[in-house]
Amino acid sequence: MNSAPPESPLPSRVAPRCALAFAVLYACYEAPEGIGGRLLGSFAVTAVLMMLFHAVAWGVGRWLGYRNGFHAYALEWRPSALARALAVMLVLKPVSVLVGVALGVMSVQPLEKPQVGTALLVAVLGVAVSTFVPSLAEDIVARGFWFRAWPVAGQGVGYVALSAGVFVLTHVYRLGNGPLEWLMLFCTGLAYAAAVARTGSLWGAVGLHWGWNLANGLLDLQWDVNAVGQGGRWLSAATGLVALGLVVLLPKRRDSTV
Repeated sequence: MNSAPPESPLPSRVAPRCALAFAVLYACYEAPEGIGGRLLGSFAVTAVLMMLFHAVAWGVGRWLGYRNGFHAYALEWRPSALARALAVMLVLKPVSVLVGVALGVMSVQPLEKPQVGTALLVAVLGVAVSTFVPSLAEDIVARGFWFRAWPVAGQGVGYVALSAGVFVLTHVYRLGNGPLEWLMLFCTGLAYAAAVARTGSLWGAVGLHWGWNLANGLLDLQWDVNAVGQGGRWLSAATGLVALGLVVLLPKRRDSTV
């Protein structure tokens, strides 16, 4: 089946309109951490602003001419794309940590008082939600927008490179950590963008991205996981490239069953 969007409105192809749309999305994505976290130091404000981002994203998509605003970002529901990518990363991330421990670039110690029972279940649900919402928001800004609403670099290799670069820039508050941080983000961004290109759906990237963040959160519920020096960044960059390889090797599926 053709993976083209259900509607391809002319206004979304006009560069000034698309540039303004991206500026709004980017500003609204950075606001939760910048205003809620760094300026006000309020988790509640951060959470509210992050939820509001998705309303803004839908409105921007509508403004670009899509009947369903989220279709501007290739977000038609594709549960199997989400599930496959999520499963891949929920396995790959713990394996990466184990490799890091073996190489001496990661340290893992059990928590003195890990949560159990109902408290653990509630914590797992909380981690799932708190990692999904920002992951999806960033995927809209760094990947979905450039794949569907403004595909200035196409939907192949050029798109993957552009998207990975934008992914680095969405981490504006971490750019001061230096080139190795940029490299780590770029390598990871390549895998996420390739998942969109392979499936024709943003849900492929969401699965990988959410899986990475979810796995980190779940590990932290039971273990004290820390990087040794710069080793964690190198390991994350390598894991991103491994994920990219897995995405490239998987069969290309861009139909309604994805």
